[in-house]
Amino acid sequence: MILAVLLFLISLVFVGAAIVITLRSNSGEKQNDALLRMRALGGDEVVDLASPAANDGKINNPVLRWTCHILWRSGSEVTMETVQKILMGLLIAIPLVLLIFGWFTGSFIVGVVMIVGFILLTRQAAARRRKIVGQLPDFLESTIRVLAAGNTMEESMASAARESAEPVRTLFLSISRQVRLGAPIENVLMETGSIHKLRDIRVMALAASVNRKYGGSLKNILRSLVQAIRSRDAAARELRALTAETRFSAIVLSAIPVALTGYILVVNRGYYATMWADSSGRTLLIASVVMQLTGIIVIWRMMRSTEDAE
Repeated sequence: MILAVLLFLISLVFVGAAIVITLRSNSGEKQNDALLRMRALGGDEVVDLASPAANDGKINNPVLRWTCHILWRSGSEVTMETVQKILMGLLIAIPLVLLIFGWFTGSFIVGVVMIVGFILLTRQAAARRRKIVGQLPDFLESTIRVLAAGNTMEESMASAARESAEPVRTLFLSISRQVRLGAPIENVLMETGSIHKLRDIRVMALAASVNRKYGGSLKNILRSLVQAIRSRDAAARELRALTAETRFSAIVLSAIPVALTGYILVVNRGYYATMWADSSGRTLLIASVVMQLTGIIVIWRMMRSTEDAE
């Protein structure tokens, strides 16, 4: 009963954090437009940039940077300051859970919640990434058409983004706003491609950089990129279809031990407490946890290898 209440409270905390992130995301567009109007009216200096990702170079803490990147890849426009507050709340909540439930049970609860949250965010980020990659060929073709009319790369991307669907529309409108605020387009594209792990956007950054320094035909490079994306997407779909059964088996193998451990903790908490009181039992428990985590990491990397081809 206590375990269920705690899990409910933790769920409420995550729901609250999700609400805060959503509110920040909805207000971000208005703030960006206000900043652009201030610049257009001749404001002395604009301090904030148009996207939270624009401040990525200022994040020195690796944990904070990693958390921000995961949230930004999943489609959130949460700022670095909000992520700091969320991490501080987690640092306060974790000791309370360990104090209430003890070291072993509390560690299990915290580990399960963090792993589930990480999996949900990474899956959402992967789904969004696949959607962006699927929409990129049409976006690039629209960009090529605008380029052929004599417009610049920045103007072509902004025009194509306004006519595109989500999530490509939001991604490239954010890039366009940063460029309008004065950032070099190749730097913005490279940073966005690195954060979202999109190699095609990094290729666009290299093409823009070469074109700016040495000239050349951007249209031909973008046409070649469209063909490469479509060929790779077809190969990735075939690979995912061939490995679907194996990936499902991997998920089941990872979930069953964790679910069984949680069930035993709920119905008979003294079972693991007795083992933990004995030195040999403690060694077996630690070894089992290490092996389980190692197996999950190996399986996760194997599953990721089928997605890296996309």
